[in-house]
Amino acid sequence: MKLKLIATFAITSLGALSLLSQASAAPPKEKADKSAAEKATAPKTVPMPVFAGLKFGMTLEQIAKLNDKDLDAEFKKKFLTASPTQSLQVEDELRGKKAVFRRSRIDFLDTPTGIDQSALKGEYSYGNKESLARMPARIREDGKELPARHFFFFDDKLWKIYEEYKLGPKSSLGPDFDSAVKKLSKVFGAEPQKVAADYAKGQNFDEASWKDNEKFIRAVDRGDTLGLVFVERATQENLARFRTKQVIDQHELDKDVKAATANPPVQPGPPPSEKEKKDGAAKGKKK
Repeated sequence: MKLKLIATFAITSLGALSLLSQASAAPPKEKADKSAAEKATAPKTVPMPVFAGLKFGMTLEQIAKLNDKDLDAEFKKKFLTASPTQSLQVEDELRGKKAVFRRSRIDFLDTPTGIDQSALKGEYSYGNKESLARMPARIREDGKELPARHFFFFDDKLWKIYEEYKLGPKSSLGPDFDSAVKKLSKVFGAEPQKVAADYAKGQNFDEASWKDNEKFIRAVDRGDTLGLVFVERATQENLARFRTKQVIDQHELDKDVKAATANPPVQPGPPPSEKEKKDGAAKGKKK
């Protein structure tokens, strides 16, 4: 299902669930000769998450500098109200927060990582110059709650951002996945394509997706958590070119072991004792 959707790559810093509160730009005026169906799919502007200036293709360090700038602005008031002694403590705190993102890098080489045990499994591959950096969920100095964010790279070039939002009675996205998809559809201006989980293809959850000329947006159903994923379309549609190496999943059972455990042979029991032989013979004579 092809949907024209997000026409521009408007960038803005988002607080927790603030995607819904940021109004979409009005669609451009349509020419008189366009049909009603075409008007119904008129593109809207949907903000990309995180920072002003963020775009696909950025390196981890470039994103880290955007994060530095954002943190500097966040801590400005704290510096202004701090005493000279407190200023040193605030500076140490700020330095520590800036270091979190840079230290979070994980390279997907040939050895399995702990990420394989998380809901992110299937979002990356091993041995293809892929890496991940993360910003944990936290509450800003101004009280705004930020979701956990995961940045995926090919050869240190950003191609995917995965955000995690909690669902529930107090969530701006609603209590469950279906409610969240309905609200997102209103924001994006179009109905999504829905795809059921397919473990054989590495898709572990049900999803709803939208797309424009530059990116895909995926809503991932993880029960009480919504995964909201922004993916560079050019990379996604040519993924086979980037993932040329197939690394064996070391968590997977050997094929011979899988075959044996799938249809285990019937094991012979112990030979009968002398008493059992005599009892069996006696029963035969009675018949």
